[in-house]
Amino acid sequence: MSELYVFRIGEAYDDLSPVFTIDGRDYADPAAAAADVKTAAETLERLQLIAEYESSRVASDAPRSALPSWAQWRARHIEGGEPIGVRPRPRTLTFPPGWDELGAWLEHSHRWLREQVAGAAGAVPGGRVSLLADPGPERVSRGSVVPAEEQYRVDCSFLVVPPENGTGAEALDAIHGWLRAAGWHVAAPIVEPASTVVGAVRDGHEIAAVWRHAGRSVTLLGKSPTVDAGFFGGTA
Repeated sequence: MSELYVFRIGEAYDDLSPVFTIDGRDYADPAAAAADVKTAAETLERLQLIAEYESSRVASDAPRSALPSWAQWRARHIEGGEPIGVRPRPRTLTFPPGWDELGAWLEHSHRWLREQVAGAAGAVPGGRVSLLADPGPERVSRGSVVPAEEQYRVDCSFLVVPPENGTGAEALDAIHGWLRAAGWHVAAPIVEPASTVVGAVRDGHEIAAVWRHAGRSVTLLGKSPTVDAGFFGGTA
């Protein structure tokens, strides 16, 4: 067994892509491979790139990675000058006007949207409501070393199961009525052979209630507008 190192780079630590490998099978001994790992990590650090690597054990006859080796990547991008594809992190991170307001708005939107979707789900008489997903504010663009370029959104989803004597159609009617009473603009249902969807919008936020005809349960999906700091800093 040999050690395989996969290096990843990007413009945010939670948005990295694999770019090259160091495969222990290409070296005379583990120490030689470890020396190249150290050199590669130091080179990426010197270039101010956001990077990390992970290692795993591979058998001698395991398939080779399609990624270039460290030597190939270095020859292409370090020695040959081919663009790396990501920018170095700045020595001083500067947040744009509107950044704090963006964070405050996302927190408010998160609470408000969750309450609205939960309220619509709870409008089904005798229904059983469960939270499916509530990740909170999330970046929906690629990570960037320039915070002004990043875009964010809030999403959440609930499931409501009507009582045994209830139907999905009745659940949609109850949800439709609650949304209208709460000030949402509710569109006409979209009826397909396998499902019916009720959509609503309010202040750029969206809620979709989806009933799949094969069952009785209804899934409610909520999402906020996609925003960035410029929206609050006066540059959008």
